[in-house]
Amino acid sequence: MERIRSGIKGLDPLVGGGFPKGHSVLVCGAPGTGKTIFGLQYLYQGAKMGEPGLYVSVEEHPRKLMMYGKEFGWKDLEQLNSDGKIEFLRVPPTERKFDIVEKVKERVAATGAKRMVIDSLSAIYLAFEDITQFVYYFVNFLDELEVTSVFITDSPPGEEKLTKDGVSEFVCDGVIQLQLHDVSKTINRTISVKKMRGTQIIPGMNTLKFTKTGLEVEEFKAFY
Repeated sequence: MERIRSGIKGLDPLVGGGFPKGHSVLVCGAPGTGKTIFGLQYLYQGAKMGEPGLYVSVEEHPRKLMMYGKEFGWKDLEQLNSDGKIEFLRVPPTERKFDIVEKVKERVAATGAKRMVIDSLSAIYLAFEDITQFVYYFVNFLDELEVTSVFITDSPPGEEKLTKDGVSEFVCDGVIQLQLHDVSKTINRTISVKKMRGTQIIPGMNTLKFTKTGLEVEEFKAFY
């Protein structure tokens, strides 16, 4: 099986060496858990490895995403964008679903994207009454484009559910959960691989750290 390296240090060993090529991976979590940086780092590192990427943004303006990248020393992010290695597509959440699909299809064909990030499913489906049908349609459509996609979505606060829609965790091939733990006046983040079709995973909680160069996964340590 061909693998796509995640670009997140320490994550690939948890999923058999990387995401299976062509898979759709859902990254869910509460605000502040690192979902957007996860997606941006996935595309940035992919572009550095010669794999063009498309970032479909509903919530964040591309200008802000560029700024976030600079905070982690990704100074060549703008150059990668200028060279067509990473493209940012801003989609207003009020767009009809078929308009979103057609725009994504057009840009994948134009850029030759191998990786894609959708940020976020939870923002997109707010515009539609039939959430279940849209999520199934959108995720399955992107599978046909033969890109390896990361879907970002919010988890409902104070609940055990992974997502607000209750559907995307079943439709996507993989599910990765990011969490915040407020312990002893400090905030700790963790990452858990919930599933990844077609490959072995190492389940359980691991520490997720923000470093000067991006996100890194480490062995879980108890919080005190």
